[in-house]
Amino acid sequence: MSYKKEIEKEIDQVLSLKTLAEVFGEIAAIRMRKIRDFVLRNREFLSSIESIFRDTLNGYAHKLSDLVHKGKIKEGGKVTFLAHNGKTVAVLVSANTGFFGEVVRETFKKFIEDVRAENIEVTIIGKLGRSFFVQEEPNQPYTYFELPDYGIDSIKLAEAIKHLVAYEEIRVYYGKYQSVVTQKVTTFSISAGTPISGKTQKATVDYIFEPSVEKILMFFETQIFASLFDQSIRESQLAKFASRILAMDRASTNSSLRLKKLNLQKLKAMHNVTNKKQLNALVPVISINNQIV
Repeated sequence: MSYKKEIEKEIDQVLSLKTLAEVFGEIAAIRMRKIRDFVLRNREFLSSIESIFRDTLNGYAHKLSDLVHKGKIKEGGKVTFLAHNGKTVAVLVSANTGFFGEVVRETFKKFIEDVRAENIEVTIIGKLGRSFFVQEEPNQPYTYFELPDYGIDSIKLAEAIKHLVAYEEIRVYYGKYQSVVTQKVTTFSISAGTPISGKTQKATVDYIFEPSVEKILMFFETQIFASLFDQSIRESQLAKFASRILAMDRASTNSSLRLKKLNLQKLKAMHNVTNKKQLNALVPVISINNQIV
């Protein structure tokens, strides 16, 4: 009978786990639907803005090339409109909680490979990513920010951006939504400044800059990263919720399979108990003078 009680206890535990997985999956589906359309629309918009930014950089580089040929400036180095520390930082966008499937772990794997390969500084967003990093590199310093797994905290986001824009090069690692069943580990990199070179390719599009290309690039340098970083946070959230839906669906399916096995084991245990009772009732053993009749 104790074996039967153990089975019943495990059945209750698996049922609770199955219910929890279904609830988490439903919440993730609701949140994913709420942010998916915005993220996908904004993805196209920012892609266009970034393309303009690259064209502007190329246009300014071509202008600098003319100045090099005229002997007004020397070749080499970069022109930037803001003060930077000359360093590179790798930024991991992770999560604060678990149950997000494989996307957080896979993003961390790519991040830690690059951090180990180069001498770069580290910034981590999310408790889970910090936990991974401390386990892998307990002696390496890092900067930590905590942003919500759902929604945007403008104040905390501004603090992270203020810290990151001081770097010469910023690499952001995050999960990107491809479809409900596919999330891709993605890196975007943005560097400050325009290289000074005597050899440049002419821009594919000719722009007329008003008031000037320098002021436009200054605006881009202060604003383009903030927009791209905000988008990467939202992209990460979308990918995490899609990954959670899959993870919770697998957990629910596995729970159902386990329940079938447990119910079969419970039925067998009940049959064994019944069989023993029937045998005891049909085959009584009477001991008389140490003789079995």
